[in-house]
Amino acid sequence: MTDPEPASGLSRLESLSKLFAIALGVLYLLGFLVVASYLSRYGVSSFAVLQLQYLIAGIWALGPPVLLGSLVFIERRFSERAAPEIGGRFNWRRFIISLVTSLSGLLLVLLALVPNVAGSITWGVGIRLGLFFWVMFSSAQMLWISWQVEPQTETWWANRSHAAPFYLALLFMTVFGYSLWFSARIYPVIPFSMGGGRPLTVAFFEGDRKFPDEIRRAEQPSKRSIPYRLLVATDRYFVVVSPSDNERSVEISRDSVAGMVVLSSN
Repeated sequence: MTDPEPASGLSRLESLSKLFAIALGVLYLLGFLVVASYLSRYGVSSFAVLQLQYLIAGIWALGPPVLLGSLVFIERRFSERAAPEIGGRFNWRRFIISLVTSLSGLLLVLLALVPNVAGSITWGVGIRLGLFFWVMFSSAQMLWISWQVEPQTETWWANRSHAAPFYLALLFMTVFGYSLWFSARIYPVIPFSMGGGRPLTVAFFEGDRKFPDEIRRAEQPSKRSIPYRLLVATDRYFVVVSPSDNERSVEISRDSVAGMVVLSSN
């Protein structure tokens, strides 16, 4: 006779594995959309970019709203158990607990400490970001409610037949629009060293062979190029922002330079 406990554990592990695989796939696809949209502004094909960059970009895009929503849910459940509602009176106990255990507020503070991010987000960008988060939270919550509602308690706004597909479509379109907006407003200010799209300022060194024509030499007599903004670095080439007005980017073969230095004026 099969022991039900190990079987239940294996079933749970299988479900978690499938959920993890789905989440990884969503992050990867979302990251590909963000990176492709961002690099397309410079005429760069994202298919040659390291695949890990897609996953990191997806985590940057979807990680904060998902984590923020989870923390808000945890805080709400904790407050409901630790300080139940008091009819007709202001619940000071819940208010104090919410202030002390503001995990979501701590997350926003930590995100604001990422170099160059807080200073680059204007009020307009912050409001749009909040609106995207609110629509995603609301549509995900209504999708969950509509999927879990019992048939005898279904309403026009909470049911599996037509409300759940509507909220799913709304969530998909919002995430898609948010990804495109994120690639243009948030991703470019996240540091390159943290997997973001903010270009590094670099200079290339000349080796035994002279620089090719696409690399400009610095004005002073040296074997160093002018500063470039690095977009992509692979094992075969570098892609930098072109300093010419009529060009968007330049691909430089690694074999054509002896080395690269990251400048502090980033």
